[in-house]
Amino acid sequence: MATASASLVDLVERLRRDDRLGPQIVEALYLPAVAARFGDLDPPLPAPLAAALAEAGATRLWSHQAEGVAAVRRGEDLLLTTPTASGKSLVFQLPVLQAALAEEPGHALFLYPLKALGQDQKRKLDALAAAAGIEPAAARCEIYDGDTADEERARIRQEPPRVLITNPEMLHLGILAHWASWAPFLRRLRWLVLDELHTYRGIFGSHFHHVLARLERLAAIEGSRPTVVASSATAVNAGDFAAELTGRSFTWVADSGAPRQGRHFLLLRPDASPYTLALQLTERLLRAGLKTIVFTKARRITELLFSWLKQQAPDLAPRVANYRSGFLAEERREIEARLSDGSLDGVISTSALEMGVDIGGLDACVLVGFPGSVMATWERSGRVGRAERESITALVALPDALDQYLLDHPGELVERPCERLVTDPANEPIARAHLVCAAAERPLTRERDAAYLERHAPVVGELLRERELVEAEGTRELCTPRRRPQRGVSLRGSGEGVTIVDPRGRTIGTVDGVRVLHECHPGAIYLHWGRQFLVRELDLPGGKVHAEPVSLDYFTTPLTEKSTRVVEVLEERDEPEMPLQAFLCRLQVTERVVGYERKRIRGQEPIDRHELELPPVRFKTVGLVWTAPREIEEAVREEGAHFMGALHAAEHATISLLPLTALCDRNDIGGISMPVHPQLGCGCVFIYDGHPGGVGIAARGFAELPDLLGRVTELLERCPCEIGCPSCVQSPKCGNGNRPLDKQGAAFLLATLLGHRELRHGLEPSRVTVGPAPPEEEPAEASAVAPAGPPVREAAPAAAPERVSRTGPPWWGGAARRRRRSRDDRPEPLAGPPVPAFPRDTVLFDLETIRSAAEVGGWANSHRMRIAVGVALHLQEGRFEVFREDGVSELVAMLEAADAVVGFNVRRFDYLVLSGYTGIDYCRRLPTVDLFEEVERRAGFRIGLNNLAKATLGVEKSGDGLQSLAWVREGDLAKVEAYCRRDVEILRDLYLFGRRMGHLFYADDEGRRFQLEVSW
Repeated sequence: MATASASLVDLVERLRRDDRLGPQIVEALYLPAVAARFGDLDPPLPAPLAAALAEAGATRLWSHQAEGVAAVRRGEDLLLTTPTASGKSLVFQLPVLQAALAEEPGHALFLYPLKALGQDQKRKLDALAAAAGIEPAAARCEIYDGDTADEERARIRQEPPRVLITNPEMLHLGILAHWASWAPFLRRLRWLVLDELHTYRGIFGSHFHHVLARLERLAAIEGSRPTVVASSATAVNAGDFAAELTGRSFTWVADSGAPRQGRHFLLLRPDASPYTLALQLTERLLRAGLKTIVFTKARRITELLFSWLKQQAPDLAPRVANYRSGFLAEERREIEARLSDGSLDGVISTSALEMGVDIGGLDACVLVGFPGSVMATWERSGRVGRAERESITALVALPDALDQYLLDHPGELVERPCERLVTDPANEPIARAHLVCAAAERPLTRERDAAYLERHAPVVGELLRERELVEAEGTRELCTPRRRPQRGVSLRGSGEGVTIVDPRGRTIGTVDGVRVLHECHPGAIYLHWGRQFLVRELDLPGGKVHAEPVSLDYFTTPLTEKSTRVVEVLEERDEPEMPLQAFLCRLQVTERVVGYERKRIRGQEPIDRHELELPPVRFKTVGLVWTAPREIEEAVREEGAHFMGALHAAEHATISLLPLTALCDRNDIGGISMPVHPQLGCGCVFIYDGHPGGVGIAARGFAELPDLLGRVTELLERCPCEIGCPSCVQSPKCGNGNRPLDKQGAAFLLATLLGHRELRHGLEPSRVTVGPAPPEEEPAEASAVAPAGPPVREAAPAAAPERVSRTGPPWWGGAARRRRRSRDDRPEPLAGPPVPAFPRDTVLFDLETIRSAAEVGGWANSHRMRIAVGVALHLQEGRFEVFREDGVSELVAMLEAADAVVGFNVRRFDYLVLSGYTGIDYCRRLPTVDLFEEVERRAGFRIGLNNLAKATLGVEKSGDGLQSLAWVREGDLAKVEAYCRRDVEILRDLYLFGRRMGHLFYADDEGRRFQLEVSW
């Protein structure tokens, strides 16, 4: 077996003997090299492909590559879970290129979670195809993503390539939403490659499950069922996770035959600032000639370390860059290119460079804080030591409970299996969104889509009741009245993105719609490229954050308030051997950012606090709750502990260690501790999924709750601090500023719940039941942000007409005003089917103009169009009145005297034309029923008068606006009048039909007829 590299052994020894760094190294491990194991294919690869591989240095396939290629050749769905740099991409490249070499039909769709991965894959695939002498047209590979130019997109759609590389967002928005343009590609889709499958966990995975279901549904309609090839980092439940995510059964290849060079692993516990230690270590590695990557856990830290490096080592700074999400595409591409060509010696990055972009030969990896999972640790460590070189990885622990726990238990890091992958394909808010998307793409049928509809039957029922799904008349097809619903669905589950702009209006970054309240509230410090920006304005409706460059000695953290109510109990655990009682529940959580705290950059001590008025975020999710009944509370108080502080400390520590149970990030989890919860009647701690509907994290924690709380208890008892510190119970994300906290009380509380301590006086804790849920809180009127998924679309009640004084300016002419009738002298409504009572004088009207929008400079100048003809119908009398331009004052007076004015698009057009004569805002002045606006509000998109007339009444308009303008130019106002009168008659019949029946009908582009509820 290979021995450790002498040069790295010497470097490690020098670091351990160093007066400054040595005392902070608590563990130095060496993971020995692993020899390669090879496999053979039967039949072997075609000679041109084998020669191309040999030219690249791969004379034989490793065992897992051979096993994987053989499975794909047999048409089996394959899951490959081998380490970073083990050549997984060849397993799906070779079958596709072999088919291209043989001129066999079939397309491949390669899906990557990050655009950079797709670009890297294209370079490799093109190079291998060229080396094998495959005709460029036969092995054509194209990238279709947000950076692809419009003309290139059109060409790719018209001439589908052998291999199409894209990402989930583009598949969702650009391909599935426009499936008809991709029908030839879908018809011959033979391979579907899902790289980095482990990234589709949590809320992203819940969305991705449905995106895949929609893709496979459309492919099946077109007649194809592609072989799925999935690759992933190692996870203990990767097989079950892949099956749950895709609905397929996989041949699972997990035993890697790739060689692995020796790895040095250092664990460091800082005696002061972890960032200072990380910076010192990075500088030492760079000066030793090691190309180094530094991974941080937050964009802010990435920026700070980069700025400090520029100050501390200006000679090194030009050859070091920082890299994170939020950078513009051209910024990221430049850094990746410099890493590949060797012109950079180092990079400081967030997780954005964790996955397999080929960034050249790196030697050292510095992890500034435990990445949150063993899987991510090996993924990041695997970025270094390629090209048969040994590597060094150093974990600089943060003052964080999980980091400190792992330093005390290094075996948990090096020897334990990788965490479980969790997601929840049944997440109801996400299922709602994607069922609507699927129906917009191709109507859902109970025959063809039976399995999909049955799996989400309750959600389908809700969507039908809310008319988000509608059944086409005369068929069993389920369609949606919404057009392009895909645009309102963010796969990352964080709402719409918000753009950050500087005072000149230049984009300096982006932030998602949930984090924006926490990171970009007014007064927040936002960091970009090592520079500070002070947020001056948060424009949620406009989707922008306005920030200006500053140079300050502080950063900001948000302060939040939370509340929760139990909507439904899903499971209960009542441990027979311990007092622990817990529930898994559906919860409604309300979160509000109420202020922010300013802290010094050096030392991080608080400076002051500032209040904020921001809209709350409310969502329903899944969470676990464990209880501390009255007897437990009394025992904690008798111990001299602060009960609320004990609960709060236990909440923080549990959230810190939950990633050991399920692969997640702290940002995916929320917590609330309360001394008395109104439904439980006692103290409790809630731990919940931080996304609507839940993603399976809390459920996993609930399943292993005694073990999880046991780890938390051990953490609290081993930490040497007295009152609690960041290494055990203090949380950097606490919205209450870590107040109150009682570490000793938390240790006593948990030990008691786990049965490690007996209650005094021999009392048995009361058993807790969950009381009824209080009334649901009203949604916030000003809230513009939701954590994930689209909002439930509910029709708002019609507003009562505003009644205002109607005197009008004196220049109208008093003689032209009509006398308002008394109630006694108004005629009764016309005979006919019974309808709800009308306003006593209901007027329906329409206008035709002299000028077009083009002639007056656009629709915004409608007030300049001038009236050719206006036709009004007094509904109860059945009497028509006709007005020309010289009778505008009489027309206005007639409308002023009406109790209700009914029109079609009158607010956006007819009233604007009238205002050109009077200067009055008739939208506010007249009690109006605008059928166009009501239909648009109900349907979610605009529907024309002719569409409604044909589908509802079986009649058509007698012309259109362009024809009317032509008659005006010819001076034939009689034809204009007849056309306008016909429109008013149609308006009347639609209005009466809607009042009588409560609905209208409309037709889609394919002629399907749908019912649309209305209320006027």
